Amino acid sequence: MSALAQPVVDVIAGDRLARRNVLVLAVTQALAGGNSTVLFATAGIVGTTLAPDKSLATLPISIFVLGMWMGTLPIGALARRLGRRNALQIGTVCGVLTGLICCLAVLQGSFLLFNVGAVFSGLYASAHQSYRFAAADTASEAFRSKAISWVLFGGVVAALVGAQLVIATQDLWPPYLFAATYVGQAALALISAGVLMFLNTPKPPPSVAAGDGRPLSEIAKQPRFVVAVACGVATYSMMNLVMTSAPLAWSCAITRSPTRRSACNGTCSACMRRASPPAPSFPASGWNGSRGRASPSSSSLP
Repeated sequence: MSALAQPVVDVIAGDRLARRNVLVLAVTQALAGGNSTVLFATAGIVGTTLAPDKSLATLPISIFVLGMWMGTLPIGALARRLGRRNALQIGTVCGVLTGLICCLAVLQGSFLLFNVGAVFSGLYASAHQSYRFAAADTASEAFRSKAISWVLFGGVVAALVGAQLVIATQDLWPPYLFAATYVGQAALALISAGVLMFLNTPKPPPSVAAGDGRPLSEIAKQPRFVVAVACGVATYSMMNLVMTSAPLAWSCAITRSPTRRSACNGTCSACMRRASPPAPSFPASGWNGSRGRASPSSSSLP
């Protein structure tokens, strides 16, 4: 009887630890994901102000994606070598540096420095994108899918956290638009690091011997892998398009505040429409628009 009950007890104990880790990772995901939301919401507007050419306004978003690509494999290697929590804490250091560097870039008016901050933001994103895998480390087979789902839900909350941070802090350091926002971005990473201290995951086992795993070329030929990559490319492209273009489309609202007037410079389409003179309007009975001359009305006839 005890032999049969032992596996059940082990599963319950493991899921108790897994639930604790899921709570930690979901909260951390909400805070860390807000770091990326801040950059997506502000980079286009700041880029319009700092870039030497307006066509480079969204370059920081591309730099962010490049940084995320650069950090994905190193984060996995660090997790295997140092443990999952230590590797993720290294990512939070990149998050703190993101806010500080971007704030300094706004204060100094340096577009190059702002792109350096975007690189660190991408590195931080590569770390918090792996929180879902950390949630699966201590979860049983039955609880694993729920654990990953709860951590992903933290990413939904992150969109609200980041947006509210931008709204609340954008004008706190006049006349430097979003300077205080980037300080808050660094603070989010610091708080996230504090919450992450409660994560308790075992160190991954040593790497398997060479040749035991399948080569990447074999995995890439699987139809499921091809479909997953195609869906990822399509959805991330759409997301980046919307999150990059929307702040630029709304940037004309910046001119409503004197402390934020320089961010638009009258270059957005809405401001250009407001600056153009209205088309002349004439009474339909007294003007022939197609021929460009007055047409007699019935009241003017003898």
